[in-house]
Amino acid sequence: MDAVEEMKDEDRQQALLLELHKLVDRTMRLMVVCGTQNRVILKHGLRQKLPPMLELVAGPGCSVCVMPTGHIDAFIKIATQPMVITAACEDLIRVPGSKESLATIWKKGARIEVISSPMDALDIALREPEYTVVYPAVGFEATAPSVAETILEAARLGIENFCVIPSIRLLPPTIDLLMLDPDLNIRGLLCSDHINTISDTKAYTQLAKKHHLSCYIAGFKVIDILEGILSLVKQIRNGESLVDDHSAFTYSSTENRKARRMVSEVFFAVDTDWRGLGTIERSGFVIRDELSLFDATKRFNVRFEEGLESCMCLCNAIISGRGLPPDCPAFGLACTPQNPVGPCMISDEGICHSYYKYNLPASRFSSSLLDFITES
Repeated sequence: MDAVEEMKDEDRQQALLLELHKLVDRTMRLMVVCGTQNRVILKHGLRQKLPPMLELVAGPGCSVCVMPTGHIDAFIKIATQPMVITAACEDLIRVPGSKESLATIWKKGARIEVISSPMDALDIALREPEYTVVYPAVGFEATAPSVAETILEAARLGIENFCVIPSIRLLPPTIDLLMLDPDLNIRGLLCSDHINTISDTKAYTQLAKKHHLSCYIAGFKVIDILEGILSLVKQIRNGESLVDDHSAFTYSSTENRKARRMVSEVFFAVDTDWRGLGTIERSGFVIRDELSLFDATKRFNVRFEEGLESCMCLCNAIISGRGLPPDCPAFGLACTPQNPVGPCMISDEGICHSYYKYNLPASRFSSSLLDFITES
């Protein structure tokens, strides 16, 4: 972005903020579901620039943060089996189970590989046929197509030393459950355009109507987020319960059909545990019996048991909109990015990690913007 574009972008941001300050005339509570969008909001100090009566809370939009300790314990149990390579994303490796993490058993000699996609794990299986390569499939529904594609490719090529620990979670059932709590008083949802990967906005339209919510599906730039927040404020003022979809990425109907077909061929929905939120109906994917060869839980006869969670950590309250990181007694003291207690501080997508890294005092922000809003 050149200097002229940056100035135009800044002018647009100021115009959106000015309009928000004019329109927000009552308390409005919005849930920012996506961890990446929360990070952008904190990085650019948007919380301090928004009207005081406009309150943003975090949602369960960090897949590592909602991973229960029992699932981590299962990952560890499989990773410590002989002749196993666990190929996992970097954030997941540091998340603590009841007693260990993938990082701690790695130091003790377990074979752990850091990868960025499930196909990377399949490549390792091709290179090291004497090992069983296990991929902990952690993510939301947007990650399901790539995992399904990898499993189908392994089946097509007959790669039998590759398998997946299915731990994918679905956001709509979880948001539905959270919205049943009247004390949350959420009026609007800011969602990321990841939800368009395998589904249209039908699930969110149903949520909007059921819970009288305003919804906006946005990209990840500051402008995208501010436009989304402004749309939510206008919807709330007009008493509208609908989904406004102006996401940055578009997916063709052909891509969507292919993604849905692969996901339905590989997975089906079941009741699933979420860290701090309990068991939520039909909120997770498991692998179909026809592809059980690629299901690590069946291959190694491992079940997801209930694990022990840190009593010091309030991640469950924070990811459900019931609090912010400073409300946690461990935040910034016992729990820091260098020595994290809970998963919300470990992952880059975690609200605690972003809050710790970017939540600067108001005095650090541009006085010109504050003066612009005040004078206008």
